[in-house]
Amino acid sequence: MTHSDLVRSILLEVSPLGLAWVNNTGMLKDKDGRPVRYGLPGSSDILACIGGRMVGIEAKVGKDRQRGNQSDFAAALRRAGGIYILARSVDDVKNTLRLEGLA
Repeated sequence: MTHSDLVRSILLEVSPLGLAWVNNTGMLKDKDGRPVRYGLPGSSDILACIGGRMVGIEAKVGKDRQRGNQSDFAAALRRAGGIYILARSVDDVKNTLRLEGLA
């Protein structure tokens, strides 16, 4: 399964539970060739609001590992009362949301 496939599958699972969207981050060049950065580095692949709770879902496939800025985002989200899920499968998301009483 590719990263895009996993993100798409997770979105299909969580969208009926609340509001969920893909959270793009990166850099593009403007018409003059200057770099324009967008998004918050380290923020989750998917952001959602489910049952009034903020949920960040970071999708990982294969040997992918969580980067330092992703770990920092996870800690900040949890401190703020949100839920952070490091997901290697849709089941990881389903199980965490069930444990949190959101599924």
